[in-house]
Amino acid sequence: MNDDLRAVTVHSRVNRGVAIASWALLAVLGALLMLQSEPRGVVSTAIVTAWLAYAAVVFLWAPALVVDARGAEIRNPVRTVAVAWDALIHVDTKFALTLFTPGRSWPVWCAPQASALAARRAARRARDDRDPRDPRNPLDAGVRIGDIPGTESGDAAALVRERWARRPASAADADDVPVPVTVHWGRIALLLAGPVLAATVPLLL
Repeated sequence: MNDDLRAVTVHSRVNRGVAIASWALLAVLGALLMLQSEPRGVVSTAIVTAWLAYAAVVFLWAPALVVDARGAEIRNPVRTVAVAWDALIHVDTKFALTLFTPGRSWPVWCAPQASALAARRAARRARDDRDPRDPRNPLDAGVRIGDIPGTESGDAAALVRERWARRPASAADADDVPVPVTVHWGRIALLLAGPVLAATVPLLL
């Protein structure tokens, strides 16, 4: 395969940073609470801490967007969506990177729109990389916040649009191209089970 079309995996740098900070905080707080608790409290605290740590994995660390020559695979917290290039009809970044197929829209969890502050910082960096004769930053030039280079949604959208534009010519009708969706039932079960276990297991001791 052409190296320019190799698979690229995108993660949210911000979300992963929050996940690491969350795990560190949970480790400290969990240890302090367990040291001050009776046996039942220790068990309950351990379960809640593990549950919250797992939730951080699911919602902050694991989500990804994988882009290759065939299409884009959206790995969201509780489902994975495989969007072939022939099924894609529009790419938008209003609130987060969102891929549209006929009759459906698929938000990309790991590519949210940047905050106003982060967008302005990215816009200033992008302005410095542009033609020095043009003093405007992308925001002043009318570029949507979600499309600004250097933001998570902007960079991911640029990657998707570039690969989509370079797809091989095809006569396929987007309405006829399936979009497989895989629901992660195991993750859902564990997320639902955490509070239940924390409330019931200590009562059995």
